[in-house]
Amino acid sequence: RKSTQSNVTPILFCSVESVLVESAFSPFSVAAACVTTQLLHSLCSALWWWCLAYHLIHTASHLLCPARQYTASARSPVQSVPRYRPSIVTMADFNSSDTGYAAGDGSPFGSILSELPFAAKVVLVYVSAFIFVGVIGQDSGPGLSKEFPLQFRILASMRTPMLMFIVVPLSFAKWMYQTYIVDAFREYQRRNVSAMDGHADRCQLIVDQVMEWNKAGRKQLMRTARPNWASMSTKLSSNKEACHRISTAHLNHILDIDEENMTITCEPGVTMGMITHKLLPRNLALRCQIEMESITIGGVASGFGLETNSHKFGFFQETVLEYKLVTSDGKLVTCTAESNPDLFYALPWSHGSLGFLVSLKVQLLRIKPFVKITYIPTYTAEELQTKIRAYAEADDDDDDEGNVNAPDFVEATIYTKDKAVIQLGKFVDAPTTPEERKRINGINYFWKPFYYKWVETFLTKGESWEIAPTKHFYHRFTRSIFWELEDMIPFSNHPIYRCLWGWMGAPEVSLLKLFQGPVIRQNSVNAHVVQESIMPISKLSEGIDKFDDWFGVYPLLVFCIRIYGRGKHSGFLTPQDKYLKPKKDWGIWVDLGAYGVPRLVKEGKSSWNPKTNIREMEHWTRDVSGWQATYTDLFATKKEFRQMFNHTLYDEQRAKYNALDAFPEVYDKVKPEAGVVDLSDVVAAEEASKKNK
Repeated sequence: RKSTQSNVTPILFCSVESVLVESAFSPFSVAAACVTTQLLHSLCSALWWWCLAYHLIHTASHLLCPARQYTASARSPVQSVPRYRPSIVTMADFNSSDTGYAAGDGSPFGSILSELPFAAKVVLVYVSAFIFVGVIGQDSGPGLSKEFPLQFRILASMRTPMLMFIVVPLSFAKWMYQTYIVDAFREYQRRNVSAMDGHADRCQLIVDQVMEWNKAGRKQLMRTARPNWASMSTKLSSNKEACHRISTAHLNHILDIDEENMTITCEPGVTMGMITHKLLPRNLALRCQIEMESITIGGVASGFGLETNSHKFGFFQETVLEYKLVTSDGKLVTCTAESNPDLFYALPWSHGSLGFLVSLKVQLLRIKPFVKITYIPTYTAEELQTKIRAYAEADDDDDDEGNVNAPDFVEATIYTKDKAVIQLGKFVDAPTTPEERKRINGINYFWKPFYYKWVETFLTKGESWEIAPTKHFYHRFTRSIFWELEDMIPFSNHPIYRCLWGWMGAPEVSLLKLFQGPVIRQNSVNAHVVQESIMPISKLSEGIDKFDDWFGVYPLLVFCIRIYGRGKHSGFLTPQDKYLKPKKDWGIWVDLGAYGVPRLVKEGKSSWNPKTNIREMEHWTRDVSGWQATYTDLFATKKEFRQMFNHTLYDEQRAKYNALDAFPEVYDKVKPEAGVVDLSDVVAAEEASKKNK
């Protein structure tokens, strides 16, 4: 496809869908072509795995029961010693009357296999492949400690084939459906009725349900009817059973893309993948474009969301211009920072506990087709802190003061306690020189190594740069779920897997939870960590040292975030003035994220205590004026949670909009489900301390 930016025509990858999407075909034709392309690829991969499994079965049968083919004279009762004639066995040999595979002769396994119906052979091949993948998917280390329940250890040993043969194909099918089928159907609908026209009717459905709840006497707290497995949190259950559930699944339409004012208006159920699919062909993106495609825009707006350009724009909520929600009284309320600042700044981090979000308007950004990525290795935590702080605090307005030019994206990946690689991104036009064209790297093609593995190579290569397509950059961690996928499918970064299976992408987090039962959920807390601490950037080196003690998980993620100090309107995140940049109303914090299996668990030990270590992390985060990511497992009590997050404005708005008896508090929505952690001793100590005072 010829570049519109220059005369250069970089041919990176050719597919049927890339041609048709930009053509004049109808949406359904485009969707059908894209689906057909992907299904053909699926068929080729499935055929390869079928042949491999079938070959393994026959090889096993020959090893267990060696084939012996005899001549006619060898089978004669007159000759006492048969003449042995080894040969290569073909598929036709199984039914040949001249071989030792006839019924009651030769290999009994081969005889039975040849008589099986086709459906049984399919099942046998599938089961054999399932077991084979389960065996090769075992970790090379000592494995889980025997103190973990046997049921959990068995389920953990089968996680690789379960993900590979069930969850990954389902995730791919879901992505195909949402990206092409649903989108084509929406385009067809827009020819008759605009999405904005239908929005009023969809909002009215929410209002009607809330009014029915009011007429019934407001007996239960309200929650959405969305199943908890569909959310991005670590929690398997969210105690919705005791609540009155309101159906909101129909609120998943993109309502308007305003290129003149650079805004997009969406309903809360729209995913980041749907938004990217619509915006990138227009050279547009969200100002804070979230990495994971299955995350909804409503979730990041009222919950937690950041990206590697958050050092310039802050959390995702800073890019929201307008919220529209249904209150507990069934009223539609629209608020902006100018029209209703109290409610506007109370909504971020409220997790739907002030009302039902029905739409929001968000700022857009004009982008370029490529991103120039500069890789800068560091070899001490102090060096990392100093360098990344200089890039994160650089402001375009400060360039005349001699500061470094502000990059569009800043992040770091930490590989050991001392070694890390800073990654700086800058939007650029299509390459025009031979040197630049050689530097193009499609980092997110399915046959490429996982991005974080590629970044690690610069620890030995030294500082360097390359150019990546913008879409690849935006979703660079999607294929590997950052670095979690190798814990689930150990060979997922192997070239064979990437080429034959990796094109389907990674398993969706929501589907991972769907196949996770209570036993896995409760025990995985003791064998796996997902935690993020948002700390002032001056505390980064100390935080790295403590994360090594608490978790021993690598790599670690480092995203820089601009936090604004607005006094009362700072909302849940109220920074201390001493951490703000001089003469500015903002300061830089960093999100330090740990995802993976703790060091002690990998070593086969059972001495890693999640309650002790996570609570120590929470205490330290509060002490340094930081915050914990609310989608992770919070082991804090309600009192400790309120000490970490400023509830003053939130409580005022809860009372003003009659939400106290209508929606659960934030803590009750984000705390772990029953059976995950026992905090009764901590709560009892708090009560005793209160009585003594």
